[in-house]
Amino acid sequence: MEKRFVVGIAVGVVVSVVSVGALYGTGHLNRLEKQLQPIVGAKVDYYNKAKAGALKQVVQGKYIGENSEEDMLEGIYKGYVYGVGDAYTSYLPEDAFMKEQTEAEGNYIGTGIRFTWGITNQYLIVTEVIPNSPADQAGIVVGDKIFAIDGIKALGSNDTHIYEKLTYNGKDSVVYTFRNNDESETREVSLVADVVKINLVTAELLEDGIGYIALDGLAGGTTKEVEAKIEDLVSQGATSLVLDLRGTYSDNLEEVQKLCDLFLEEQVVFSVKHKDGTVTPYKATQGGYKMPLAVLTSVYTEGVLEAFPAAIQASERGTLVGIETAGNGTTQIRVPLEDGSGLSITTGLVLDAKGNQIKDKGIEPDVEQQTITENTLELVTTGMLKLENDVVLQKAIEVLK
Repeated sequence: MEKRFVVGIAVGVVVSVVSVGALYGTGHLNRLEKQLQPIVGAKVDYYNKAKAGALKQVVQGKYIGENSEEDMLEGIYKGYVYGVGDAYTSYLPEDAFMKEQTEAEGNYIGTGIRFTWGITNQYLIVTEVIPNSPADQAGIVVGDKIFAIDGIKALGSNDTHIYEKLTYNGKDSVVYTFRNNDESETREVSLVADVVKINLVTAELLEDGIGYIALDGLAGGTTKEVEAKIEDLVSQGATSLVLDLRGTYSDNLEEVQKLCDLFLEEQVVFSVKHKDGTVTPYKATQGGYKMPLAVLTSVYTEGVLEAFPAAIQASERGTLVGIETAGNGTTQIRVPLEDGSGLSITTGLVLDAKGNQIKDKGIEPDVEQQTITENTLELVTTGMLKLENDVVLQKAIEVLK
């Protein structure tokens, strides 16, 4: 069994650029004014219409590329919400909102390819192919290399356009140019995004009775799957457990509480502070599993989920191994709009069992272990990292022994 990782591409700068470019034309501003009035509850009169007209004139007269009126109007909505200054509060166009909703339910939407940049930044390498996805059905395998998408070369300088193609989940097909890992064969494959049920929990019995469980997410019902995997590992002889959360995000409060409930006795394991200042405590009540526990963390351990390693550490129930978590312990809600778009809104701050805010400060591990260069090279050349070579996992095994 191999542990596979997903490496994202930062494109936040695009939002601010589009937002500035979106302010144009008095006619469009008047239309926006009417659309925003139910939201803000007052006349929107603080736009400088002369400046907006100047922006429109310059963009239409000087910008070398195409400019879509629809896209620029969308940019106004993005910019309006972007102005709150919170990276996790955003306006989502229809495709992006549907993707978030789908993934929150434990499904995947897309072509089924997870990836990282290759060692030269001149191609992408496939790190995972979602079972039963369009990519899987087309015969794409881990280690295949992507050299172009819809004619756009997979170069570091094209990362924004490439990311847009890789995450596109509309109805049109996207043409990928693949080469196999040794680059002896090139083929073009047309893929159309689809919704696929994914397995968020994988497990394996390692040496010395150590059970290994990796979470790819935490949606409704995932904790029951974790419990079933633990029972299966115990039946095979597992006497201790590694829980790998290095690539796991979740904003599901109830499911994080249930995950705590598997390992912690009755106690408040975390709380959520709301806008009005009230605090809602979340308690563990069961604590069914007493076996020695190691939890793997990284900067990609994110969201409400960060309350789990914080609770494990505070109660001294297990050992955290890896690097500091993301430090974005906040709660979100998704609000649909009539046209299919929507909002993702930060509504609360997650507090650990001692009342400390997790946002802006991640959970530091008990045993720090960075990924080594050899692990990174193995991933970007083969598309996978074997568990026996994974230094973070091996450090956890050492701790449990």
